[in-house]
Amino acid sequence: VYNSYHRRAFPHDRYTQYLVPDKLVDPDVRSKIEPNGQDFSLYWRVAKEVEPIVAATKGFAPNIYFVKVLLILLLAFGLDFVYPLFDRRPLWLTAVLGWSFGLIGLNIQHDANHGAVSRNPLINRILGLTQDYIGGSSLMWIVHHNTIHHVHCNDVERDGDLIVPTLRLCEKTEWQMPHVFQQMYFVLLEMAFGPVHVVRTVIDIWSDGSRREHAFAEFRKTSRVLSFVYPLRFAILFLHCTSWWDVVTQMCVMNAVGGGYLAFFFLLSHNFVGVKKDGIDTLKDCFVRNQAETSSNVGYEILCQFNGGLNYQIEHHLFPRIHHSYYPKIAPIVRKMLEAEKIQYIHFPTIWANFHSCFSHLGDLGKNPNNTAAPVPATTAGKKQKKD
Repeated sequence: VYNSYHRRAFPHDRYTQYLVPDKLVDPDVRSKIEPNGQDFSLYWRVAKEVEPIVAATKGFAPNIYFVKVLLILLLAFGLDFVYPLFDRRPLWLTAVLGWSFGLIGLNIQHDANHGAVSRNPLINRILGLTQDYIGGSSLMWIVHHNTIHHVHCNDVERDGDLIVPTLRLCEKTEWQMPHVFQQMYFVLLEMAFGPVHVVRTVIDIWSDGSRREHAFAEFRKTSRVLSFVYPLRFAILFLHCTSWWDVVTQMCVMNAVGGGYLAFFFLLSHNFVGVKKDGIDTLKDCFVRNQAETSSNVGYEILCQFNGGLNYQIEHHLFPRIHHSYYPKIAPIVRKMLEAEKIQYIHFPTIWANFHSCFSHLGDLGKNPNNTAAPVPATTAGKKQKKD
């Protein structure tokens, strides 16, 4: 985490005084600690080539970014708390509200909770709390996304994002009959992600939490306070909605659109024909290869502005603390250096091409592994994508 965030090696020598003596460490805990021996030599070379491009702001957000932040938050807050005070919000505007939540998730909280917006941690913290505003948890995001998914991307033994109910995203997941159709229903499942995630977040925030989360006690208190935003949002709708059913419909549409928009692009970026999963070991081998070959890019700079740079997933996983506005600028350098090292770099020209590849990949994983029929040749999309 430190290496990829600061683009320099962790200064172990400076912190030896803080090491807990072996005699005070629980042997059971010690046995569970896995040393990370990934090779960062190529990473330091790539980081050195990228540094001049981001030097103007040291990789943090340019001033113009805050105009986008203001516009997105005004759109969201206006539709969320102002409009319902005066009239019933039509469902199409509720869908727009949900989309604005997706924009917040991709463009604001994501950069902020990675510490990529500003050198000032307070600014990052305040903008990071927009994750709590849209129904998530900045605490759980930092713990599970930043320190687990980003370190262990697509590692079937360690990346919790590969465990999704009713989806088989890797061969390790036990096959079940519904998986045969997963490429057909995964979009609907992603729309259900929003409402379900909100409920699960509230339960997790008010439970004891994991040991990792205990290190952020103050964050938990703040997240608990902000968890009351949703009941307030629910109550305001009763001012003009015609029935309970109307209120529930409004909430479901809002969360389905927002959650679906977020989940859709996250799923596509790590699930496509040719992606590396089984065999990836994020405790050894080349860090750059581990990150690049488990991710993909899609589209170009326009999509970057809407999706907070998450369409440049390779660059983001290599440099999570560089602001997304720089990803289109550093992508050509990253691609050239990776391809020179024979490291897979997949960039889909369109969302449709990425979707088609994801569809094929999920279809392959959904097949019954006990079926001994001859394997189906790779799809045309899978062959073409490496040339794009």
